[in-house]
Amino acid sequence: MSQDRFDAIVGRLVAARQKGTRIARADPALPADYAEGFAIQERVVQALASPAIGWKVMQVPQGPVIFAPILASGRVPAGGTWEVVGNEPAGIELEIAFRMGCDVPQDAGRARLLEAVADAHVVFELCQSRIAEPSLVPRHVMLADCIANAGVVVGDAIANWRALELAARGGRLLVDGAPRAEGRSGDPLSALALLPPALQRHGKSLRAGDIVITGSLIGMHWFKGRHELRGSIDGCGEVPLRLIAAEEDGAAPPP
Repeated sequence: MSQDRFDAIVGRLVAARQKGTRIARADPALPADYAEGFAIQERVVQALASPAIGWKVMQVPQGPVIFAPILASGRVPAGGTWEVVGNEPAGIELEIAFRMGCDVPQDAGRARLLEAVADAHVVFELCQSRIAEPSLVPRHVMLADCIANAGVVVGDAIANWRALELAARGGRLLVDGAPRAEGRSGDPLSALALLPPALQRHGKSLRAGDIVITGSLIGMHWFKGRHELRGSIDGCGEVPLRLIAAEEDGAAPPP
């Protein structure tokens, strides 16, 4: 990727994030592969100048493990208000997350990783795509946009989580008090274990206090308007959020 092309797409992604807009999916400056996706993501995060408080991790089918930082500027307290910038829809995912109690060495195995977990939580991932037609965006392009992450809401701590089976656990999303979606978790601990080796390949590691989100129980749900949202996971707890987005149009997918 030429420096001019690199600078151009970083600038457009930063501006889209700050203004709540989207750039064209066919923009010729978007990354051509995962290496370019990671490089652009790194520069976008540097330009936003907000500390990372955690990570989103994803196994691409027939592809690599990818990740993106969750920035402090996107954290909303449980029961607080997410006032969405711009006119694009707001995305919500219900997930199980882990908070690290200490730094994790780059070469730590699964047992050492689990020892480092301080607690587990019910969370909402807050999402906004800075690229148009997000359902059609390839994963290496999503990577440049921090995999559409916009923040996180950390809800209830999961009591005695080490004794629970967290895989295939049921959860649901309520919107203005009415059920909207139900689903089940994947395997959150296996998702967590994907992250340290992937970070190591890029010279990074998990730090004390990092929050790691592990995949949605209910898929992605897009909203406009004002809503009271509540996510619950069986035997684990809840996470509440007040949403203020652009004009009301229910939970229709973005154009």
